[in-house]
Amino acid sequence: MEITFINVGYGESILITADDPEREEGQFVMVIDGGSMMDSEYTGESGRIRSYDFLKKAGISHIDLLVFSHVHEDHTSGLTPIIENIPVRKFWTSIRLSPENVGKRIEHTDSLTETNRKALSSINDYSRLMKELDNRDITILDGIKPDYFRAGDLVIDVLGPDPDHKKTVEASLDRIFTEGSAEALNNAISEMTESMNNASLILRLKYKGQTVLLCGDTNAKGFRHIIQKNANLLRADVYKIGHHGQPDSVSKELVRAVDPSVIVCCASNDHRSNSSSETTFETIREAMKDQPVTYLFHDGLYMDEWNPDTSPRNGIRLYIEENKIDWEIIMP
Repeated sequence: MEITFINVGYGESILITADDPEREEGQFVMVIDGGSMMDSEYTGESGRIRSYDFLKKAGISHIDLLVFSHVHEDHTSGLTPIIENIPVRKFWTSIRLSPENVGKRIEHTDSLTETNRKALSSINDYSRLMKELDNRDITILDGIKPDYFRAGDLVIDVLGPDPDHKKTVEASLDRIFTEGSAEALNNAISEMTESMNNASLILRLKYKGQTVLLCGDTNAKGFRHIIQKNANLLRADVYKIGHHGQPDSVSKELVRAVDPSVIVCCASNDHRSNSSSETTFETIREAMKDQPVTYLFHDGLYMDEWNPDTSPRNGIRLYIEENKIDWEIIMP
């Protein structure tokens, strides 16, 4: 199995491929999120690349499973050209829109904050995509569903989000479509944005004895329902930390439950919004103590002690085999 963390800057897009003779071209193809559609995200010399452009460059001609982890611009909006240009067989998401809001668009207003304008852009994109995907094979997931999906030697467990939290976020999202005043719209978007991270899908991939934990933007609080139920469900060899490595992304309890040997951080190389925070890695180091951990970052040109490799890259690729994990930088 290969897992590629595409360098979309501040955002996420993950390509997963695994041998499966029953699939087209003998390969199961899965994509989680599509990064941002903002032109500004792809400037500079880091090697950043739009998710669709990377998939086209990689020769991806079909997608068996496409996953919306949650509704934020840096995860959702870049899926639009992928869905428009590559055949997709099955869709997973965590967020349900009320039928009367599917396909609706809320126009931007000058009174919205910059953060809320980006959030509204992702909501509009999600609403339109849900309309375009009407009558397609789309599944809305929550809760803990072990061994939910199989493709050859790959097994996918669905561990989150917390169903109760997800319902709260969905109610907040629907309210955005009905608010009349600009002030009420700003407040509703802010409330939704702050709570949306922990409505992310949390997936655990199992392949030939190796496990990989992928959690969108879920922060440490968003794992509490799993830890309370069965912390062993979180054990993984590879852990893609949530919320771009911001300080709220991990806790010592969470890191000890996962107990990873490889940690991947999808964070902007300018450490925007305190992503890839030194505080985060200090927490991890204290939790892991003397256990060796490999840290991998999808965006190039980092200039700090956590990632001394400063070469530009289109992303990071992991090779998952039985009892073995290798990785490489994908050069532009």
